[in-house]
Amino acid sequence: MQTTEHFGDHLPYIVSTPDETDLDKNYDVVILLHGYGASMYDLVGIAPAINQEDYIYVFLNAPIELNIGYGQTGYAWIPIGDSSEINQIAEVINKSIEEFINNTEYKIGSLYIGGFSQGGMMTIHVGLASSISFEGAIILSSRMYPQHNIELSVNNPDTTKIFMAHGIQDSVLPVEDGRNTKNHLIQMGFDLEYHEYNIGHEINLEVLEDLSNWLK
Repeated sequence: MQTTEHFGDHLPYIVSTPDETDLDKNYDVVILLHGYGASMYDLVGIAPAINQEDYIYVFLNAPIELNIGYGQTGYAWIPIGDSSEINQIAEVINKSIEEFINNTEYKIGSLYIGGFSQGGMMTIHVGLASSISFEGAIILSSRMYPQHNIELSVNNPDTTKIFMAHGIQDSVLPVEDGRNTKNHLIQMGFDLEYHEYNIGHEINLEVLEDLSNWLK
C-alpha cells in the first residue's frame, strides 16, 4: 500500500491507499484512532492485513503530547481517566475527518470509524455521536466511559453496525469491560458482532481476519 503524511489544520494524519487505484472507483474509507501513548504510525501496519485493495485508510494523530520515556513521544486523545474533554476532542476529530473528505482526490463511498484502546473509546463516544454518517464502528480492546453517556445523532442502530474484539488475557482493559460495553450497545439496539480471543491488550492476525470478513 502507498502511504502519505498530511499536516492539516486540525490533526496530522496518514492516508494509506491501494498500490493501484482507480479515480473513477468509489472507495470505502476506514478511519482508525490509535491508543493512549501511541501515534498515527501505530496502526498503519494492520491495513494490508485487513484489505489492501478495496479500502482507503486514514490514521489520525491525537493532539495531547506525552513523554513516554527513553526520549520517545506518544500522544493521547484526552487525559487518562478523564472524559470531561470528549466534546472538545470530538470537534477536532470531526473537523479532521471532514478535511480529509473535502481534500481527497478519491471518490468516497461508505465511511467506517474505529480505534484501539483509547481510540476505541473515542470511536464509541465521538464516532457514534458524530454528525458524520458512518456505515460501521470498529472497537478493539476498549470500553465505554461509564460516566459519559453515548449521545447518538445520525449513527444509530438503524444506520450503523458495530464490530468489537477483546482479548480474554487483557491486563490493561479487562475483558469484563468489553463485555459490559457490548451488552450496553446491544441494549441500545445496535447490530453488533463481538469476538473474544486468547490474547492480551493487542491486535493479532485472527482479529484482523474477522474484521476483514465483517467489512465485506
